[in-house]
Amino acid sequence: MKGWFRLFLREWVYLCKRPRSLVLMILIPVFVTCICGSSYGKGYFSQLKMGVVDYSYSKQTREVVEGFRQSDYFDVVGYYEDEEAISQAMKNGEIVGCLIFPADFTKKLQLGQQAEVLLGSNAVNMGYGSTINLKGSEVLGTISTQMAVKSLVAKGETVEDALAAMNPVSFYTRQWYNPTNNFNFFLTFGFVIATVQQVLIYFAAISLAREKESGHLAEVRSISKNAAVQVTVKCVVYFIISLMTWLICSLIIRDIYGIPMRGSRQVWLAYSSLFLLSIITMGQFFSALMPNPVWATSLSLVFTSPSLVLSGYTWPTIALPAFYQKLAQVFPLTHFVIGYRNVALMGCGFEAIRGDMMLLAGISVVCMVLSIALWHWKMAIWEKKQNGETITEIKAAEPSIEA
Repeated sequence: MKGWFRLFLREWVYLCKRPRSLVLMILIPVFVTCICGSSYGKGYFSQLKMGVVDYSYSKQTREVVEGFRQSDYFDVVGYYEDEEAISQAMKNGEIVGCLIFPADFTKKLQLGQQAEVLLGSNAVNMGYGSTINLKGSEVLGTISTQMAVKSLVAKGETVEDALAAMNPVSFYTRQWYNPTNNFNFFLTFGFVIATVQQVLIYFAAISLAREKESGHLAEVRSISKNAAVQVTVKCVVYFIISLMTWLICSLIIRDIYGIPMRGSRQVWLAYSSLFLLSIITMGQFFSALMPNPVWATSLSLVFTSPSLVLSGYTWPTIALPAFYQKLAQVFPLTHFVIGYRNVALMGCGFEAIRGDMMLLAGISVVCMVLSIALWHWKMAIWEKKQNGETITEIKAAEPSIEA
């Protein structure tokens, strides 16, 4: 126990003597949290710049355009001659969407026929495309209904009868847990925890390898020769730092940027602890496996880089090819980001994330056991090498002693 405590203090002294490492472990995730919270603070796209091509310039087309002007989601910047001009305007960044009225638009309305308008968007950015299609359809649907009701009222129908004729089935929508489709609620958790993962696994991956690289193994083994103690101590130190960092980030997300945390504190602590532990032990495994810190950090970065994409956070795992669905199960992030978002936004309890927590615990145990076994094996090789060098030095010194 005494050796364990001495190694524990030694690791903290090492980090305190190198404050840059300690600051980076805390500062980078906090910085990303503030960046995400501020960037997505609005929560939705607004003032999307729209261009208009009107081949049937009339009161009706101006009414449609005015409807888009009054919407918070759109900003009609001007009229263009044709579709080629619209395309060029999109390339120049002047607009991200458009309305194109055909020449027979007004004539069809006057004849009581269905008139069409093209609602276009620059879908290079999917956010633009989905917002323009969704909100633009709402605006056009509202204006279309208003025009039809006015026409029926002019023919003697009451407003109520006209509305009933135009909309025989009335409906309304309700979205649970994120009623305003706030992007901040959807994205911030994932990007922040992915940053925590990247920083944490980087430092965990060099924690064992650097002892050998820097020539400090003799010092470590003079305190304790037990590989399990050496690995465990480093895990505990980095776990404390990472949990404190994640707590700070979570408080900023909740209290400063107003993203809800509906789950209980107990669920937050247990779930977060298992995830952080799985990342640390995986980093320790890379550190014990690789011959030096450069190789260890390179492997950790290669392993974790695709994790956010395959985790299902931004693109559902079910939509991935079967091979990638299976590959995604290897990454701890897969078993945390979706479940954590459900805990935060839906208030889910242990019953909803029990399977993910068991998998995270399994990853932690496997990586911990492998780390200890590999480190014990490396220490045995190192000790044999040291003993061999000592014997060689003694033999080399024997002739001079006899002389």
